[in-house]
Amino acid sequence: MDASDRAVVFITHANPEDNPFAIWLGAKLASAGYEVWADVLRLRGGHDWQRLLEDTIRLRTFKLLLVANEFSVKKQGVRNELQIASDTGKKLNDSNFIIPLRLGAFETPFVVAEAQYINFEQSWASGLKELLDTLQETYKVPKSRGNAEAWMDVQLIHGKKLAEIPERLLSNWLEVKRLPTWVYFYPNFVSVAEGFPKVEYREGALTCVKQADPERLASRTADLLRNGWPAIELDKEDARRRFADIANQALANLLKTKNLGNHQMGNRQFAWWVTSNGGPQAKVAFDWPECRGSRLIQGISNKRKVRWHFGVSVFFRSAPFHHYRVTNRLIFTQDGKTPIDSAARAHRLRRSFAKGWRNARWRDMLLSFLYWLTGGKTELPVPVATGDSIVLVVPPLFFDCPVGVADNAEQPHDEDDPDVDTLLTDEDLEDAEHEQQEEAGR
Repeated sequence: MDASDRAVVFITHANPEDNPFAIWLGAKLASAGYEVWADVLRLRGGHDWQRLLEDTIRLRTFKLLLVANEFSVKKQGVRNELQIASDTGKKLNDSNFIIPLRLGAFETPFVVAEAQYINFEQSWASGLKELLDTLQETYKVPKSRGNAEAWMDVQLIHGKKLAEIPERLLSNWLEVKRLPTWVYFYPNFVSVAEGFPKVEYREGALTCVKQADPERLASRTADLLRNGWPAIELDKEDARRRFADIANQALANLLKTKNLGNHQMGNRQFAWWVTSNGGPQAKVAFDWPECRGSRLIQGISNKRKVRWHFGVSVFFRSAPFHHYRVTNRLIFTQDGKTPIDSAARAHRLRRSFAKGWRNARWRDMLLSFLYWLTGGKTELPVPVATGDSIVLVVPPLFFDCPVGVADNAEQPHDEDDPDVDTLLTDEDLEDAEHEQQEEAGR
């Protein structure tokens, strides 16, 4: 049997660590028309799967895809399949029989030392596009009806059924109950009272602060966000962006008064976080009509010898209605006051330290943070001028979903300071530094 009789794209990967990726990739390739095989297809009994997979590599595989990361290259099963694939590639005189897919840092096995990998580490979508182009254009892998139904079975076997059970869901949106009545334009405006925001426009500035100026113009805020400001040639989209800037500045000014730390993240967004001398050390209990509980919003990891701190990035949005959207953050310090200076190490710590945190934990930390920030009140005034504020409603908005997950069992309890078994190594940090440098160069 030669290459012309082969049609299988075989995926070898760490089981169970990379099963989700293998299932996703297999389904994508099957939907593109390829016949795809991997050990996650072991859904039915009655077969000697090990022998079947070995025979599939030796006799039917056109290309073998190695899902490459630190887990897979250490698995004996993966190593066995790589050796069979290497022998098969030599018989076919195909030096590119194995295609590594880089899913993370890994020590390259000898049999693929010279192979050019496809990068899935930064984006599965971009990696898939490159892989599909490579299979079709470079290697001309034949397509057939394949085994799409089998891959659909794999995706569905662990799925949970939806039922017509209404479900109440908590969002990360803080509704704006009231906007300031007026926005003013000063054609030659230079300064405003300290603590209040402004944004530049043309030679002047927009602000909610009313000051004596014969050239001052005024617009109702609701009209500005609905129609823009035609009189000063400010279109609706630009008006919304500029008012959002005012709203974001106003909230930042308020958070400064709460003794929160301010730290620029790797994506250039700012996070406001609970410091050791400005925030609670013990659990914060929250008690609102539809949500009650308690969480730490800062703590210590003895294993890593760092302190962790919950924080948020918050941005105003005009659509589909006026609200602030909250993104949860995690900051690490040595002293409780100063974020660690290596952005790469912080990124790596976040990925490792919080990888076991479930949605319920992040939700409860946000609720504890907001309860502490507001003193348990259900409104948060954000001053934009003397006697005028944007008024937020807390807790965040709830949404009603008409369906829910049947048999949705309670998630296991999530401890407040979970330490994963694997500490970061110098190699981990070097990889992370390299990732940051690559990202900065793009």
